[in-house]
Amino acid sequence: MRHSTFFYIITQHAQQIVITSHHHINAPPTIFNSFPRRWYNQAMYLDRTYRPRRRYRGIGRFWPLIILAVLGVILYEEQPTWLFPQEITPTPVPTRSAIFYQAEAEAAIRGGRYDDAFPAFEEMKRLEPDNPAAYVALSELYIIFRDIDEALRVAQEAVSVAPENADALVARARALNWQEDNDNAVIDALDALDIEPDHATAYAVLGEIYTDVGQWDIADGYLTQALTLEPENITALRNRAYYYERQGDYEDAVAGYEAAIAAAPYRFDLYIELGRQYSIGLGEFEKAVETYRKAVEVYEAPITLDALGEGLYNRGDHLQAVRELRRAVEMNDHYGPARVHLGMALFARRNFEDAALHLEIGLQLIGDQARVENLYTLGLAYIYKEPRECEKAIPWLQKALALSPENGPALDGLATCSSNP
Repeated sequence: MRHSTFFYIITQHAQQIVITSHHHINAPPTIFNSFPRRWYNQAMYLDRTYRPRRRYRGIGRFWPLIILAVLGVILYEEQPTWLFPQEITPTPVPTRSAIFYQAEAEAAIRGGRYDDAFPAFEEMKRLEPDNPAAYVALSELYIIFRDIDEALRVAQEAVSVAPENADALVARARALNWQEDNDNAVIDALDALDIEPDHATAYAVLGEIYTDVGQWDIADGYLTQALTLEPENITALRNRAYYYERQGDYEDAVAGYEAAIAAAPYRFDLYIELGRQYSIGLGEFEKAVETYRKAVEVYEAPITLDALGEGLYNRGDHLQAVRELRRAVEMNDHYGPARVHLGMALFARRNFEDAALHLEIGLQLIGDQARVENLYTLGLAYIYKEPRECEKAIPWLQKALALSPENGPALDGLATCSSNP
């Protein structure tokens, strides 16, 4: 404000100077020489009492601070993402459905990844506990692995959640058949046909049941009807081959199992059954071993390695049999059949101490599935090892005689222990 007053005074006196200079243009220089003094005496002296008036602005002069405060409040309340660091959260993953796990399990089976199929079907069960499809599929898997108790348990669950479902009834019928409960198996299969008259697998299971009881004409009729409805039905193809096997027609049985393998090349159990035709039925041990090797290629596991080891044992290649059977036991030391067959192969190589060890464990694992030659071989292993242990040998020899009272090796073993315990 003082600067404005100063310029005002300067302006007024400049006008006066202009007028004076205009009037006294021809005045002598002394007039100009007296100008500073006149300025001081007239202008500066008169302005000594002048005080500029300050304008009152009110709160307007604080508007920048007010705007900043308002902005601060807004930013605090809104908390924009660019102002505050954001917590990193995982990207949400879509929940997988039961259909996804079903597809995953079926793809695993076709790819020979059976170990992945079981948990996928279990997850499908968890997501849809009232859907019998997962139970039915698991029951079939357990039959493929020859775990009949589990196959029946899961099939019964399937019927419990869906009593009027044809697939569930057929699954239980087949599991009952494999447990030799054919009366109840027939009832379930026929009930399934009442619900779904064109159920090809139900006819196939009926064909298997009547094959087991030796009623060939009825079995043949059911199997023919199953294959007429579904020519590529794997259960029907397998059971047709089994029908020929039970009749002793091993050539047709081989052709039947080959047809089943052509429809389901990922089914390792079909290779094992085909190998059985070559080994036990036809005595073609080389072809049997070749077929068992294909089973291992499809799915390397204790069950297939055990089949290969047994095939090598039957061929007389005991050393190679021991190698393959040891692999099976290393993968699962609780797989009873491999333990038993390893003991048999070790006995053939006169390694009686290890033979006794594996046979003892294996026979306890397989229980009633033991064959008479397994029982007396364990007894003889205890007799031939050093030191001899007749007190352990005799119970196994007696179990062998309970199954075959005239068994020569068992009788010889008991005689040896009686004369030289």
